[in-house]
Amino acid sequence: MFQQINSSFKQGTQEYMQQLETHLKTKKENEQEMREPLVAQLQQLLDSLQSTTDQLSTSLGGSVRSEVQQQLHVAVATMQDSILSQVQRIIKEEVNHAMKEQQAAVTSSIMHAMRSAAGTPIPSSHLDYQSQQTHIMQLLQKGHLNQAFQQALTASDLNLILYVCETVDSQQVFGQHPCPLTQPVLLSLIQQLSFDLCTRTELKLNYLEEAVMHLDHNDPVTRDHMGSIVSQVRQKIFQFLQMEPHTSLQKSARRLMIMLQGIVPSIN
Repeated sequence: MFQQINSSFKQGTQEYMQQLETHLKTKKENEQEMREPLVAQLQQLLDSLQSTTDQLSTSLGGSVRSEVQQQLHVAVATMQDSILSQVQRIIKEEVNHAMKEQQAAVTSSIMHAMRSAAGTPIPSSHLDYQSQQTHIMQLLQKGHLNQAFQQALTASDLNLILYVCETVDSQQVFGQHPCPLTQPVLLSLIQQLSFDLCTRTELKLNYLEEAVMHLDHNDPVTRDHMGSIVSQVRQKIFQFLQMEPHTSLQKSARRLMIMLQGIVPSIN
């Protein structure tokens, strides 16, 4: 009986173990079948995350580089504009200073030539306006046109110059042959009348046109100073046309500009 019981127990135990092993094996296979898709999904998620991270890193790097480059470009452009503006301002100041020095030198040289060419001493410019006006009128009454203009020009008073121009018709001066005004007087007259064309414009343009036509390009004084004076007059006419684009005297101003442009080749 004990042998039969022992044999039955062993047989039952073996069958149970076999069933348990089969059950565990089946469960393990089922779990593995369930785990493999999850592992695959996790790996796919990891790959996607890595790809997204790489793309984000590349995108951020490109954006940062682009932003840095843009900021550098803006900074460089601003610096260039600032430097260019400063350089232009310095050059403009230097050119204006040089032009003023040159104009002063030209005026001084012309004044010296006028005094040297004067037949009689020119009264001092320190006389009051009324005294000089009286003296100029006396010269005009005697027909001494050149001396009258010399007196007005050396006084460095534009009102006196305009007084002479108003008193003496331009045809009375330039209708004679030869012209009674010497070359230094003509050069100084052109220079001083062109200083401000916004007032008494018609009178000034009329005298300027006649004076320019009577310049003698072979005269030594004229050759030395005509270039700088012509350049000055052209600049003043250009400024006048810019400030008064609708003036009725635009035609006269442009005609004078064309005359001055025609003088340039002969100067060179």
